[in-house]
Amino acid sequence: TVTDSYTGTSDGAFIRVIDFVPPGETSGTPVLLFVAGWVSMISAWEEGLRGVTPRVRTLYLETREKRSARIDWAGSPDFSIQRMTDDLDDVIRDRIRADRSFCLAGSSLGSTVILDYLGQERRSPRCAIAVAPNAEFRIPSWFYAIARFIPPGAYGLLKGPIKWHLRKHRIDSVHEQEQVKKYERSLDWADPRRLKASALAMKGYSLWPRLPRIKVPVVIVGAETDKLHGLNEMARLATMIPGARLEVMASNRETHSGKAGRFILQEIESL
Repeated sequence: TVTDSYTGTSDGAFIRVIDFVPPGETSGTPVLLFVAGWVSMISAWEEGLRGVTPRVRTLYLETREKRSARIDWAGSPDFSIQRMTDDLDDVIRDRIRADRSFCLAGSSLGSTVILDYLGQERRSPRCAIAVAPNAEFRIPSWFYAIARFIPPGAYGLLKGPIKWHLRKHRIDSVHEQEQVKKYERSLDWADPRRLKASALAMKGYSLWPRLPRIKVPVVIVGAETDKLHGLNEMARLATMIPGARLEVMASNRETHSGKAGRFILQEIESL
């Protein structure tokens, strides 16, 4: 069965959580809580989810910069990584019983949020699989200079330069055409107001100080042809997390495929 609902967070926002419950689900298997990437659409993880949801109860969390989140704009909503880490903690408290074990998995921004969470004194999962986490967000300085003064309604003017920057400097557009299309679809779908707020909130963030504090088994998953999340950085992440290991797949496409879903499933079932 699949249930689509919302969890209230400690700052008053409501975050969308899709709950996939397989037939014959029991408390003997850990729950998987999955956190997707920045402005990522669930369609990008369709194959991966099909690889794991038939066997493991899976909670798919959509972070607050996505259109689905219900945000009160009357105040000054927080889109920082720390706030998203608090959201993750809120969902764990609300959706996973205290006596039930769980695992965490995510990609890109979602992986960053997971690793940030693990580096704090929070409830510990059995394991975590982090696909292409961002230790820092290398958004060009010109974007901040422009975005700070351009209203969200002018997002259409920025989309073209952002897409050009990704294709030219951050993505291997020769070998990763699927990744290019995925990010361009996400940018087209994104809510401009939230996109601007979250991008500005990420300025100066660094995951590196959190990593040595992590005490649970972690697998970092990287891709050979993914320039946006380079293998050297993935290897450094794995080195800085005590006991972590690096799993290398062929491409960004493969890290979101049924193969990735089956890999996550194997990690959970091996516990």
